[in-house]
Amino acid sequence: MNYLLDNYLDESSLEQKAIREGFGEGIVHAADLNDQIVVLNADLPGSLKLQKFSEKYPKNYFQVGVAEQNMAGIGTGLAHYGKIPFITSFAAFSPGLNFSQIRLAALGHQNLKVVGSHYGLNVGPDGSSAQMNADIGMMKSLAGMTIVSPADYHQAIQATIELSKLEGPAYLRVTRAKLPVFIKHGSDFEIGKAQVLEEGDDLTIIASGSIVYEALHAAELVKKEKGITIDFINLHTIKPLDTETIFASAKKTGKVVVIEEHNVWGGVGESITRFLGEVQPTPVKCIGLQDTFGESGEHKELWEKYGLSRDKLVEQISEFIG
Repeated sequence: MNYLLDNYLDESSLEQKAIREGFGEGIVHAADLNDQIVVLNADLPGSLKLQKFSEKYPKNYFQVGVAEQNMAGIGTGLAHYGKIPFITSFAAFSPGLNFSQIRLAALGHQNLKVVGSHYGLNVGPDGSSAQMNADIGMMKSLAGMTIVSPADYHQAIQATIELSKLEGPAYLRVTRAKLPVFIKHGSDFEIGKAQVLEEGDDLTIIASGSIVYEALHAAELVKKEKGITIDFINLHTIKPLDTETIFASAKKTGKVVVIEEHNVWGGVGESITRFLGEVQPTPVKCIGLQDTFGESGEHKELWEKYGLSRDKLVEQISEFIG
């Protein structure tokens, strides 16, 4: 299936929306389908785009204040009694501050949905204390935890609706910065099934979340520079890992690059490298934050400094493939 808009490389013609806005729309659609959905927020309704939900479903919305651990505990209790709670805050605070409570929810396989916003460097001006670049490592270590990181606004709507139907604990990653909307509205979306956005024979690029669009542009530049074709995979579900798609692509191309807005220690690249090392030993280049914290600045400036801008991606990919 062709998931990309026909003009996806023409950034100036694309609508710009934050992935978190997709969650704000998606949670309303999900509640329209199921009145058991409730939302808990830790004093950041604007940041999580919850105005529409709180106005339409005021009895299903709970403002718990700056109390992320309490929010997770209340959410777990609501899940135990049949509700479908979405607990929402900055990723730096949830799961950053309430990991212990989330762990207990996962231990009991409670139907708790954790929504962590403002991950990565694209919360830039707020500085390193608000930038969460370790959340994948934290959450993927919890048994039975599903992790979804949509690539754009449309995909965030789909992900939110599908997660509301999923039984068991889950983590949804959304972002602050406005990014291009480049995936066709209504494209197939299945939790646990990656999307092959482009097909090729010489190199596999796997990207996840907020960095997918930047990585697509980098892939286009590498194709032109090196005269190669690329398998490009949008890994919107980080756990469970779509091992079938990854295996088939790695076997075909023999070289894999993983790109993520997260520390390479504990990130999705580690999961892919471990899997391929067991079943299809393949050279893998993991591109992300190289065991460092971020700093204050505009997100594109930070991407450039920390090697995640399209030009810096091209340099690293070209060096890797020689």
